[in-house]
Formats: sequence, structure tokens, C-alpha cells
Amino acid sequence: MSMNHGNDELSRATLDLPFAVAEFRARLSAVKQKMSRAGVEALFVISQSNISYLTGYQGNSAYIPQGMLVTLQDAEPIMILREMDVPCATATTWVADRNIEAYDERVLGLSLLPVWREIARIIRSRTRATRLAFERNGPGLGVDAHAALTEALGDMELVDAGGWLSEIRAVKSPAELDVMTDAARIGEQALLAGIDRIAVGVPESEVGGTIVGKLCSGLPGKPGTAPFDAVTMPVTPFASAPHLNWSNRVYAPNSQTNFELGAFRYRYCAAVARTVFLGKPPARLLEIDSIVRDSFEATLPALRTGARCSDVYAAFWKAFAGRGVRKESRIGYGIGIDWTEGSYSLQRDDPRELRADSTVHLILGIWEKQEGYVFSETLRVTDEGAQTFCTLPRRLIVID
Repeated sequence: MSMNHGNDELSRATLDLPFAVAEFRARLSAVKQKMSRAGVEALFVISQSNISYLTGYQGNSAYIPQGMLVTLQDAEPIMILREMDVPCATATTWVADRNIEAYDERVLGLSLLPVWREIARIIRSRTRATRLAFERNGPGLGVDAHAALTEALGDMELVDAGGWLSEIRAVKSPAELDVMTDAARIGEQALLAGIDRIAVGVPESEVGGTIVGKLCSGLPGKPGTAPFDAVTMPVTPFASAPHLNWSNRVYAPNSQTNFELGAFRYRYCAAVARTVFLGKPPARLLEIDSIVRDSFEATLPALRTGARCSDVYAAFWKAFAGRGVRKESRIGYGIGIDWTEGSYSLQRDDPRELRADSTVHLILGIWEKQEGYVFSETLRVTDEGAQTFCTLPRRLIVID
């Protein structure tokens, strides 16, 4: 059922869209062009990141199924949400109430399969399309859910649309780049505040809490979005473990912290990573820092329009190889809404070409058995090479 709220006038009057409606319409037009080329009349989107990209939606429905239907005939996307989330859409999107469909809360229960069947019923009620593209590997669409959805869609011919929106989202508009610049400033402020809190005897959780608080408060007049991913900050003796948060410990002398965090503004993310040492850094850490920073600088010119992801990786490896440090993981990926974007992977076998005004997270993590180190920045691809969003010094940060 579509929802019509008595408070619609109030919610629309207080609407805080991150971009002009014209920009959302341009994005929708690009999606429809993709659909036309693929010969489909309708597209069902499941990813919250993609829903946000086309509508501005800022809600977070966690594990509860939701989606968005795009048809060649309709001038707006059709949002399909649980009933209680409809106000999230009216408060944060440009979509008219008539195009916000809600399924009854009473279908939610021990199983989510009835919800997927109800979503399929709504799709069929809003389009006569015989071919439907959908995000086959969308979040929450496991084996049983997939079966329930496709069975309820009946005789519709289904086409996999995985990666369609990631490709379109890769190139950022000037307005998107501005939002990511704001996110970068928020992230730098948060990281510096956390570093300033580090001292012998200070709980790691206080450092993490300081950072999270700054990520939320943001800049004057430009608050941050609550982080979709927690701050990563493994501390000695666990500094060689890449994906840990703070622990119950307090800081001791000669402690290393590997910070990686993403700051969010309207769900757009700018990520940054730095390694911090409390005390006198060991010679091996200083050596790794020097090698990584040299390799980082050598890679920046390669991040230019038309370069393949594998070319960027080769430029990094040319500067990095043979210097006594082991690194097996990739060196970066596309970044945008909700952090990772799926547009690019900076590794030896990704042939995709970088496009101007794409954004990537160039992250050089060293995870040896005894040593860990991380250094990263969010970058914009230009014809001349990478342009950084970051203003922090490019070096190991030492606290005496």
C-alpha cells in the first residue's frame, strides 16, 4: 500500500536533501539508459547504498527487507519499505508519497520469507514489465529469500543487475566531491582528536570514544553521519592484526596504534589511515614507514584518467618490490556511499579503467607476523593523477 501522511507538508518543509532534485533525476536517467541498453523495463534495487544514491534515503533498516523499483515509465523511483520506515523516506528523499509503498508490519515474524513475497506482490502491482533486472546478490537476499522472491514474481524473466549502479556511481559530481571533502575534514579532525588523547594510562576506549564523538559532531553546520563502520585501531601487542577495534586495555609505553577510520557525511565516506607510536619507534617500523610512503608517492601519478587498476598496482609494485617488506593484499578500491563501492579494485588482475572524478581509497597495509603498519588516503582521479582529499602530514606520527 502507498502511504499518505497527514504530516506530509511538515516533513517536506523540513526536508534536508544532500543534493538538488535535478541531480537525483540525472542519476535516475543514467540508470534508465543502462536499463534500455540491457533491454529491461524495470529494475529492482536492494542495496541501501544504491537506494540512497537515487533518492537521498538516510534510513538504516538493518536486516529487514526493503527495496526500490525503477521503471522506464515512472518519473520517480518507487520505494518499498516496512510501514514504520515510511517516515524515514518522507523525511530524507525527494520521492513523492504516492511512490512510497509500505508492506504491513504484521508480515514480519519468525521468517522474512513472507516479506519477500509481499515485496514481489508490490513489484507486480507497480509494473507490467515482462523482464525485471534485480540485484541478485543484494544484501539479505540469501538462498531461501531469493527463492521466495523469484517464485512470487511468477513468470517475469529475471536479469542480474549486480554492479550496474556501482559502475554509474563511480564518477562523482562536483556536489558529491564537495560532500566527500567535508567528510575528509571531519575524519581528520576526529583522528587528530583521538591522537591527542593518547597517553600512558589512558584507556584505549577513551581514544576510540573521542574519535567516534568527533565523527558524529562533524564540522560547524555540517554534522557527520553516524559511522557505518567502527573505528579500526589495533594497539600493541595486537598491532599486526588489521581489523580490530579498541580493547579493554590502557596505553602502555612504546605502544603502536594503527588507525583506519571513515568519516561520513550524508552517507558519503572519506577514509584515512595513519600509524601512531607512543614512545621511541623501533628501527623496523621506521624502515617500513619510509618504504610505504615512498611507494605511496610513486603511485599517485598512476591514478589518472584511463589507467587500468592493474596499471596502478604495477606502479606501486615497481617502487615497493625488493625492499624487504611483504605485502600480498590489494592496495585500494573504489569508495563512496557507505565506504566500499565495488567500482574498482586496485590489484594486479583488475582491467577496469579509471574514469575522471572517480574516488578511490589507496590503502597500504603491512601485515607481517610481528609488525603491522597502515597508511591511506581517499583520492580523486584526474587527468594528471591523484588529487588528495587529505591535508594530514604523510608520515608515521610519533608521540614523545
